[in-house]
Amino acid sequence: MKQQKELRGGRPGITLEDVRAATERLKEQGRLIGPVNVRLELGHGSYSTIQRHLRSLGYVNAMPAGHKKT
Repeated sequence: MKQQKELRGGRPGITLEDVRAATERLKEQGRLIGPVNVRLELGHGSYSTIQRHLRSLGYVNAMPAGHKKT
C-alpha cells in the first residue's frame, strides 16, 4: 500500500514512529500531548490516525495512561 501511495505522488501515511517522535519533541517543549499538537508538530496527517497511534502509545484524552487529572 505504501508503494502505491508513492506511485500516485501521495505522501506516505503517519507512522507510529512519527507520532512517538512528535510526542518526545512536545515533552521537551513542555507542551500538552494530544492530536492537535502532534499534528501541528508533524505538519500533516489525519486526526484519526494520530489518535489511534497515541492510544497505542498509552495516551488517552491527551494524558499518559494511568495519569490522573488533578
